[in-house]
Amino acid sequence: MADARPGPRTVLRPSPQTVLVVAMILALLGLTALIGHPFAKLAPYLGFANLPWWALGIGFAATEASVFYLQTRREARTVSISELPLVLGLFLASPVQLLLGRLAGSLAVFLAHRRAPVLKTAWNLALVSLQTAVAVALFHLLAGGRDASSPVVWLGAYCGAIAANCVASIALALVIAIYERDLRVRPILDDMVKGEPFAPFVITLGLIAVMSLSAAQHSAWLLLVTGAGLLLGYRAYAALADRHLGTERLYRFAQAVTSAPEVDETLRKLLQEAKELLRGERAEVAFVASDGGDVAHVRLGSTGRLGRSSETPAPAEQWLIARVVGDGEPLLITRGTRDPAERRWLDSQVAREAVAVPLRGGTGILGVLIVTDRIGDVRTFSEDHVRLLETVASHASVALQNGKLMDQLRHEATHDALTGLPNRTALQRQMVAALEEVSEGRSPGAAVMILDLDSFKEVNDTLGHQQGDQLLVEVGARLRTAAGPAGFVARLGGDEFAILLSGTDDEDRAVRVGRRLLRSLEQPVALDGLEVEVGGSLGLAMAPTHATDPAGLLKRADMAMYDAKASTGGLRLYEPDSDADNPRRLMLVSELRTALNQDRIEVHVQPQARLSTGKTVSVEALVRWNHADLGFIAPDEFIPIAERSGLIGLLTTRVLDASLAAVADWRRQGTDLGIAVNLSARSLQDTDLIDEVSRLLRRHGVPASRLTLEVTESSVMADPARAIALLHQLRALGVRLSVDDFGTGYSSLSYLKSLPVQEVKIDRSFVIGLSSQSDDVAIVRAIVDLGRHLGLEVVAEGVEDEATWDLLASMGCDLVQGWHLGRPMPVADLAPWLRAHAGPTARPTLRAL
Repeated sequence: MADARPGPRTVLRPSPQTVLVVAMILALLGLTALIGHPFAKLAPYLGFANLPWWALGIGFAATEASVFYLQTRREARTVSISELPLVLGLFLASPVQLLLGRLAGSLAVFLAHRRAPVLKTAWNLALVSLQTAVAVALFHLLAGGRDASSPVVWLGAYCGAIAANCVASIALALVIAIYERDLRVRPILDDMVKGEPFAPFVITLGLIAVMSLSAAQHSAWLLLVTGAGLLLGYRAYAALADRHLGTERLYRFAQAVTSAPEVDETLRKLLQEAKELLRGERAEVAFVASDGGDVAHVRLGSTGRLGRSSETPAPAEQWLIARVVGDGEPLLITRGTRDPAERRWLDSQVAREAVAVPLRGGTGILGVLIVTDRIGDVRTFSEDHVRLLETVASHASVALQNGKLMDQLRHEATHDALTGLPNRTALQRQMVAALEEVSEGRSPGAAVMILDLDSFKEVNDTLGHQQGDQLLVEVGARLRTAAGPAGFVARLGGDEFAILLSGTDDEDRAVRVGRRLLRSLEQPVALDGLEVEVGGSLGLAMAPTHATDPAGLLKRADMAMYDAKASTGGLRLYEPDSDADNPRRLMLVSELRTALNQDRIEVHVQPQARLSTGKTVSVEALVRWNHADLGFIAPDEFIPIAERSGLIGLLTTRVLDASLAAVADWRRQGTDLGIAVNLSARSLQDTDLIDEVSRLLRRHGVPASRLTLEVTESSVMADPARAIALLHQLRALGVRLSVDDFGTGYSSLSYLKSLPVQEVKIDRSFVIGLSSQSDDVAIVRAIVDLGRHLGLEVVAEGVEDEATWDLLASMGCDLVQGWHLGRPMPVADLAPWLRAHAGPTARPTLRAL
């Protein structure tokens, strides 16, 4: 037989707050019994009358239901005239009758008018019991049986009624502390002093009524008519004051939203004013998505900040949204509603009552504005509140549409129309904010990068501006992805972009991000069926190391970018020594231009000999500048100046002209030597270089095979496609091509086979240490073997001793250059040097240097 034992039952346990409130109710009742017991059997203070409890109950119910209220931050403070029946009861009824009447009147108000929950009703009844006991005790202790006309008796009435209000303030603070777990003594004291400003006036009216009845009991009818008139007038005043306050707040709200075009600010003011106007606990806007059924909620937090969430609504929530949006009509859900759908919605929101109105836009209903739970249980929402909230929603709809337009205009003013990226204006604002944080010590630093695309002009010229625009859009998207959330990517204009990294002074991290940005451009971009390769040059500057203001930081990043483009391409960190603002550098730019125009730039040459015979077969041209005042200026200093100042083209022409003139002169003397001239990265971007080389060769009558143009790996890699195309054109002229500083760049092996070169030149850093049998021996041997297999001549520069000479000869190296063979010398000194070292098998001997 199956076990028929019942399953486990769920036991509902009350919350800790509920338990504490119940304990507080019992405590209030206990204090009532303790304080009121000595006075329970007393007769009415004035023996000529004995008001029944039901008459007092009517009086208390009427005055409690007709309240005027003032809203505080957390509660609605009621201002009632319940002191009037209390004073009458102290004089004209026994303490027991007074207590029963007040309990009956309060119970009627809480259940029928305010519809308060059972626990809250029980707590309020316990409170009014204690208030009544305190008032009775103080009144009788001070009155002491004196005549009703005695001021001491009047003082007893004042003290009793006011003390009852103080008890209410303390009890209310305690119950709020139970729920909020925060008891503050200072507000309690303030509330006891300022909480009931009208109480003395109402008590005075009660005493006047008592004195009138003492003088003539038949004046009760006159007092009753007067009291009814005062009560009706008071209610009318309260309603008028409430309406006036609502109108004033609505006017203030309309002004606020029309002066705040930002959508977020309008929403914040909308929710804030909706809460205040309706005195609601919560306010939110539920925006209806165009598809998918999702609803976006915007709520006003306790700190005044907006909170957002987006989710698929539950069925109960979906009902209200569908009702308001579908019908286009407002919805009022009152306390105690018996409608099942309304009750389910209130339960899902943990709310007692609500008002919901449609929020309209230019294309229809955008969502629903909802206010729930009127503060303080003083009144419930009514049709007047519905109309008020509809007016608020109407003002907000207009402001939101204006705000949306303003936001769109503001977005367009700070964003690039083509790529959608922030523009220079937005970057400036972001930089100002980031650098302010740095100056105030709230951020360690910031990094700014400027990236300029290579070959963008050629894409525009070849494929058209439409394809160029597509390229910029793709580059912008790649940079944004590569920069990640920590990077602020902006388009400065043309093919120039900027990236801001806030909150970092780590150069290594900034460099890693910069390299990641450059790597994002390595994959070709498909344009009109063609795959276009695009690269970039990136300059980096750090704050506060390099600059502390936006203009200075951008300028230094721009200088670093030009350094990257002019020298090796890729990425360059700003170096203060290369700053054109340096007074020496500013002076050198002007002096260099003058020196070039007046032919004061000299060319020295350094011999190159064939290892197999020791015979000098060529020289390398080395530019020299001997300044009249500053003396010798190193090429490493003035060549970068020429590159950044735009003088590199003129400098290259002067060196080529002097070099070919020297070759022509040697040929006339019967010495047939070749000469090698270095080309900079900028020269490889110069479309006029081919014509210039051809012109100079014809001018001096030098065969093209006697000219070798040296390029570095890094200068080619700055823009491989363009550089290789130009090198092929030079090769077509018959010029020899050489890769200088081989082994120090990148992608050497992958690009070497595609370069139309005849020789490679091993960088001196690998050659100098060969005689000590360092690890460089293996590197040099590998380069020599690679050159042999590719059919290229191999030149080793930096040979400074005979051991290195012999070691290179044993490896099969073709040519050598270095101080062991000969130092750089003026062109005019080469012929005497050659005569001194003549002979087909001449071998240099080590000389003191």
